Amino acid sequence: MNKIIKLLIIIITIFFLSLYFSNYNNEYYENKTYLTQEAIKNYEKDLKEGKIILGDKYLPKEKNYNNSISKLGLKSSSLIEKLINRGLKYILGYLD
Repeated sequence: MNKIIKLLIIIITIFFLSLYFSNYNNEYYENKTYLTQEAIKNYEKDLKEGKIILGDKYLPKEKNYNNSISKLGLKSSSLIEKLINRGLKYILGYLD
């Protein structure tokens, strides 16, 4: 019984650490401050003409990736998080 609990705690710890450190690898895809060459030309043209400059006009449009599969993934990850929290509380209460 002790071996099973130790193995379970090790697996949960490895799973937690892998998710925790993968969070720092996300920043590569979240760079939203770039301008294309065409947007820069339009900006300079509008600046010369004295038009009102709005930043949203020159940034690329963001795509909406929400769909039923992504919503299902978010709900399932939330459920898994709740189950793991309850399990850890139970195990730590048992070990206490």
